[in-house]
Amino acid sequence: MGPTWIAEEKVVFVHPSGKRAAGRIAIAGPVQIDANEAHCAIALEGCQPAQGPIIGGSPLQALLLAARFIGSRLHDFVSSGGRVVDPGGDDLPLESFFGPLLCDVRP
Repeated sequence: MGPTWIAEEKVVFVHPSGKRAAGRIAIAGPVQIDANEAHCAIALEGCQPAQGPIIGGSPLQALLLAARFIGSRLHDFVSSGGRVVDPGGDDLPLESFFGPLLCDVRP
């Protein structure tokens, strides 16, 4: 059985080359694996290849790390000249979706 997606947004990724790719940004509900590990699936379809689940020590940590990971990947995409637009072609206001999570997490 696949992940249970709890939030998703249909988007179009406009790559720096001009290539357009229909996709979605999605996050699944975290799943407790054992007492010290939880997994949270994510999707950035159209932007990057499939990604394994984000792993945390608890469901809350896995969920927050997953949101931070998505924000970081979108930051990298936009910083390299890409755009994220809604299916109608308007720029998606990523800052209003991710706030401080839309950042570079590298040291």
